[in-house]
Amino acid sequence: MREPMHNYDIDAFGMLDTPEPAQPPTPSEPTSEDEVVGASTPNPEGEYVPPTPPRQGEAAQRSSTNWVQGDNNNVAGGDINTEIGKAEINVFGSEIVQEFARARKRERAGRGIQDPEALQRLADKYVAPDKLLESSEGGEEPAFQILKNRRILLLWAKERAGGQFAAACRLGYELSEHARQEGIPPLIVREELVDSDLDLKPGKLLVENEPATVILDYRDAGEEEFQAVRRNLGDLGRQLPHYRSYLIVILPHGQERRFEENFPGRVHELGKPSSIAVLERHIGPEDLSGIQDDSAIMGKLEVLWPPAIARVADLVRERLTTGVDPVDIVRAALDDETVGRSDKLRAVIEEKQQDKDAEWLSLLLSSAVLEGASPQHIAAASDVLMKHNKINAVDEAVPILRATPFARLRRLEGEGWFDLGQRKLIPSGVGGEVVRHFWREHPDLQKPMRNWLIELPEKLCALEQEELERLADRAAELAAEGGAGLALNLAENWAKTKTGQESNGQRTSTAPADRARRSIAVRLLTTAAMDSALGRQVRNQLWRWSRDGSADLKLLTAEVCAGIGVAFPRNALTRLKHLANSDNETVREAVLRALRQLGDELGVPRFLRYLTEWFDKASPSRLAILTTAVSQVFAEQSTPVETAAAELFWRHAVTGMLPDDLRVMMSSWLHATARMDPDDRSSMLEPLVRATGRETRYIAYMQYASKPQLAALDVDYFPDEAIAEVTQQLWTRLDEIDPLWTEG
Repeated sequence: MREPMHNYDIDAFGMLDTPEPAQPPTPSEPTSEDEVVGASTPNPEGEYVPPTPPRQGEAAQRSSTNWVQGDNNNVAGGDINTEIGKAEINVFGSEIVQEFARARKRERAGRGIQDPEALQRLADKYVAPDKLLESSEGGEEPAFQILKNRRILLLWAKERAGGQFAAACRLGYELSEHARQEGIPPLIVREELVDSDLDLKPGKLLVENEPATVILDYRDAGEEEFQAVRRNLGDLGRQLPHYRSYLIVILPHGQERRFEENFPGRVHELGKPSSIAVLERHIGPEDLSGIQDDSAIMGKLEVLWPPAIARVADLVRERLTTGVDPVDIVRAALDDETVGRSDKLRAVIEEKQQDKDAEWLSLLLSSAVLEGASPQHIAAASDVLMKHNKINAVDEAVPILRATPFARLRRLEGEGWFDLGQRKLIPSGVGGEVVRHFWREHPDLQKPMRNWLIELPEKLCALEQEELERLADRAAELAAEGGAGLALNLAENWAKTKTGQESNGQRTSTAPADRARRSIAVRLLTTAAMDSALGRQVRNQLWRWSRDGSADLKLLTAEVCAGIGVAFPRNALTRLKHLANSDNETVREAVLRALRQLGDELGVPRFLRYLTEWFDKASPSRLAILTTAVSQVFAEQSTPVETAAAELFWRHAVTGMLPDDLRVMMSSWLHATARMDPDDRSSMLEPLVRATGRETRYIAYMQYASKPQLAALDVDYFPDEAIAEVTQQLWTRLDEIDPLWTEG
């Protein structure tokens, strides 16, 4: 069976570039990495321990839900540093960070905070199952009406990967459209990760003045999480009208009855839409002539749910050409989806093993990992792999007799496995399957493969950006078989530096080669952290590294958080909050860059809302980073900030910071206000006034923080007339609410 990483079901409908979770269960929160059943983890000595290999035929049940296939993917933010071994480099300088931010914003992943344009595309192409949006003939209340009237919907399906997340997003879009038509504030659609640190209290899960449809996916949850959601759902439901928000909880099959007993009338079973309708919506009915006349094809199609249909549609689109019968194309695509290529792979591997043709097998695996790379790099990677298998490279002692990389790869091409012109394996998509097949069915090869992948960035020091990206993405795909522990082990090894080892973890390195290896690790973990099968364990480890990791690992964590923050700001900022306490200057600088990037990506209002938790028991180091980051974000603000978000932030700031710390942010805010049209300035100043709560001491803090760095509180000391005007306007408003004046 074909085992793509793209299983998170938004992409399964071809809308939001993120597919539907596939089969493997994710264990509930582990107390240590070694307690995860069925997942590979580092042991206490740091050595990778592979999971028990599955039996043949279990491949489809083990596929991950990762949404990166490695085909020029940019979702991980383009974190790859391509300057291995080059002298002039500033990979994570401010200009590059800004470019990464733009890349991430363009390449939305479909997880977390949903992109409105992507939701629109989903609505345009989505084939709604019966009773999702409209009533059936029997008059049963549709899911949309349940959600609209009761504000909570508990969604489940008989098929685990049945398109539940896409359905939830489609419902969220419908609510947003309803709000727009009613002329009320629009709703965002936001997924929150079901992690051990998820707080289900209304004040934590919901956001003031940010109406939302919140999606919680509990398909991989454990019993403790189910108990927590049942315990808190009642209170959440009562508070949802106050926040003008809605909640969709995706349940696994088997939990629906338990929730129906406690929350009657809120549980909905997601049905399966017509498979041929989904396929035609993807490809177009004009390109599928004759399909409905073939009963065998229709029989295979109708047992598939939309995520699987989407994968079939991808294969059909790739292969459809003029003059080719679409019936044959669809039949072949269905065979790939339902049967896969494992038998063909087993046959050719067995044949080459019997012939002791290690080079052919090594070239095949290297071509899969570095698909699209130059023949020289593929051949060099093959030589490294053979050495890890204790085999000398062919003709190593006689260089003049050694075949060229082109000649060596022509052996693959001659047997129909490789296209030298495109530098890719054929047919399209087989590369990931090759890698996973070797890992799954050849357990003795797992340790050599792992060590080979760890060594490749250093051995092949001239790899281009796309080649490095492919290496990281193939590693993410391989983690679908090897488990989250494999992804963590690879990333940890890529991120290690000699400086870190020599300083016992107290320092790290920003040398070009170290940055390059770390950037591959960043891409890998950014991918894995948002994967529904791997993500929980990866995010848990990132949380532990943020508190107790070495400088190398803390730097890695900061850069990963920058990548996942636009989709899951709460999760990223929680880990960055701990990293801000680091004694290492390089780590703190990375945290500052991540905050600045998230401020640009999220927008100032949302950024300020999520930052309020940074004030809780904040250390001086954390407050210093917060002050600098927020000041930099304010410095580029050219339009008024939403009043409610600004007031909430400044209320935390004025009550949780020392006046001298407050001064830096205040200066940036006032400078931004001074650049605005005079008519807009009051909307920037009023949140400062309200944040004082009319308490004299906080009013005094505001006045102190807003004055220039001079002894006298005199407007004549201001070097800029506009700054003087807005400061005077603020002082006037503060005087108007000060009890010392109003009650005197």
